[in-house]
Amino acid sequence: MRRSIPALVFFLCLPLLIALAFYTTQFKTDISAFVIAGDNAEEILLASEIQSGTLSRRYILSIDAGENKQVSQGFILAWLRQIKTISGVVDVWMTDEEKGAWGALSDLYAQHGAHLYSLYPEQALADILTEQALAERAAGLKQALLSPQARLIKKIAVQDPLLLSLSGFKSFAAQFQKQQSKSSQFANFILETQMSGMDVPAQLKIQQQIKQAFTAAAHNTDYQLEMTGVPLFAVATQTMIEADIKFISIFSTLVLMLLFLLLFRSFQVLFWVFSLLMMVMTLAVLVTNLAFGSVHGMTIAIGSTLIGICIDYPIHAIVHAQCLAQAQRLTVIKRIFPSLLMGGVTTLIGYIALGLSGYPGFQQVAVYTSTGIIASLLLTRYLFPLLMTGEAKTIQPFRFIVFWTRFCQRYRLILLTVVVLLSAAGAVQLDRLQWMQDLQQLTPELDFLKVTDKKIRQRMVNMEPGRFVLVSAVTVEQTLQSAEQVYRRLDELKASGDVEDYFGLYPWLLSGQQQLENQHYLLSALNDRQRQYWRNALHDAGLSISRLGELDYTQSNILSLQQVLQSPIARLVSNQIIVTGQRALLTIWLSEHQPEAIQSALADLPHVQYFSQRDRLNRMAVDYQRRAEITLLSGLALITLLLWLRYKSIIKTVQTLSPAVLSALMILALWAWTGEAISFLHLVGVLLAVAICVDYGIFYQENRSGHLTLTYQAMAASMLTSALVFGCLIFAQTSMLQTLAKVVSCGVILGFLLCPILIKTKAPGNN
Repeated sequence: MRRSIPALVFFLCLPLLIALAFYTTQFKTDISAFVIAGDNAEEILLASEIQSGTLSRRYILSIDAGENKQVSQGFILAWLRQIKTISGVVDVWMTDEEKGAWGALSDLYAQHGAHLYSLYPEQALADILTEQALAERAAGLKQALLSPQARLIKKIAVQDPLLLSLSGFKSFAAQFQKQQSKSSQFANFILETQMSGMDVPAQLKIQQQIKQAFTAAAHNTDYQLEMTGVPLFAVATQTMIEADIKFISIFSTLVLMLLFLLLFRSFQVLFWVFSLLMMVMTLAVLVTNLAFGSVHGMTIAIGSTLIGICIDYPIHAIVHAQCLAQAQRLTVIKRIFPSLLMGGVTTLIGYIALGLSGYPGFQQVAVYTSTGIIASLLLTRYLFPLLMTGEAKTIQPFRFIVFWTRFCQRYRLILLTVVVLLSAAGAVQLDRLQWMQDLQQLTPELDFLKVTDKKIRQRMVNMEPGRFVLVSAVTVEQTLQSAEQVYRRLDELKASGDVEDYFGLYPWLLSGQQQLENQHYLLSALNDRQRQYWRNALHDAGLSISRLGELDYTQSNILSLQQVLQSPIARLVSNQIIVTGQRALLTIWLSEHQPEAIQSALADLPHVQYFSQRDRLNRMAVDYQRRAEITLLSGLALITLLLWLRYKSIIKTVQTLSPAVLSALMILALWAWTGEAISFLHLVGVLLAVAICVDYGIFYQENRSGHLTLTYQAMAASMLTSALVFGCLIFAQTSMLQTLAKVVSCGVILGFLLCPILIKTKAPGNN
């Protein structure tokens, strides 16, 4: 009865815990949240904006009409009407659409001509207020009043006769003319959604409806639709991760079950162990969700390998206890538990070190796996013996186990010499290790999206995505003032050819200080003589002096950011400025440029930094590499200290560690010899392999059951499950998981094989 009550409680609690985990856990699959973290307030705010702000909510849609063809206006109008009706779409507009901008010029900007005419008011006025320049301006005004935009120009000219409000937009118009001239066969659109780009279910529906609408509208044409944007990358990434999670979880579980049946030939044992594992995984999910408020999909994918580690402890219990009578099983599990506990502690050190490596996602993985290991140890020690029922069964050791242990004992000196020589040769090779310089190489599975993104952006204004100048300050006014300093530096770089162009908030907005300064210079320079020059120019052009002759630029109210964001201009600039209660960020997009020249030109400006997403990721890769090296060495040092405190013997400590350390050394040497570029992720895999292989060294060294072949049999079963579960990651679409699969699987197999060679025990044969 003592055994049935704990079993009953266990099997009643298990479904309740699973239901609790299912209904209370928030799962996330945004890869940027798993990978990227900012080091300062600006980068943290920017990362948040990339994940949920305007940038994350926009698509770029590009329609290709074919060589020497153009997309018809009829199609464009019909297409826009269709996609604007899609649920969740806020707005859609052509990238060269000027309607909203022109409307804002007459309704909003005309009254602020004195405030926004230039970044260099003295220089601009010297060119504007001469007699000849005013005559040319009057002639230009007449020509504009005779153009198709006459109605708009008339509304502007009544408020701003000199058309100063249009001065800053000359370069803006030139940029779009360049875009139209180089991509006439393409029609490009910006589509903004209501929900974040990381809301993958909603974005997936929108993408499907966009494609359906295009198919319906373009059925009699040869038009081709291509898309890019943060939501597209988010959907592709989540789809890939979800597929990996489902496949790896199901495939590894089925293969593991098959392996268990082959090893133990008992459905009852299979039921015991997998019930225990379900409890372990459920507790790990609940604790991780409690600690972080959500559980990432990559945590589940990588954490699914936890099965291969946590299953080690019940495996050892089964191998040592199944051949004994019921009364003796608890005794033998008590006897071997100190080795299991020590192995669990060393593995915990490896995973905790992984969490401290600086890689954001692995903090969750560390909590997830640590919880699982602790739960598995406690359940194996205190519950599993009570669940085990049935008669004692004689276990026949694997033939390879008997062969390999005897072979290693017979030829130990020769094998030891070979291992030492290989290790020495490997150590010499380590200085040839090549490190991955570009973190984007970790996600080659998304290359097709990157190619499409680059192709689409080349059809538009030449702006380099992911490279910009980031300006920040406490207030919007301070941010705008700092940005104006940046504009002037960038203008100098344009003149020297170090940057092709840039896209800031000007001409849409200047700081209040600069607006007042512009107005002051204008009113000071606009004397009676200039006014007379202007009236004469109007007369010569045949324009109304009574309606256009008064140059009244005394409008006192400056243009504010809030006014701009409440106008049709908002959709053009809202992705460039982020305002929170504590900080304001402004991004200045760059065309083709020389990064070194920009960094040098802006170096002395406070709270101004050149930001390159790729360079940032690559710097992160270097940082993670260094942290991984430190955590790997620190983890080894701590494990070494624990083993020394346990054994009080340097020789035993070195022997116990040697299979794990030398297997890691050989893997590193192989990479150095083959020239394979490695990243911090490879080091993470090495750290995991070492943490697992140390367990094998402890089990083999201590041999607490007194039966070495039986101990090695249990180690073999543990090794097979770990290698199998990690090996299943090789079938993942995500390259990061494939890397861990190769490193850890090879490491645990090699460490297992090295134990009989490197560790000399006092219990030979079948003792």
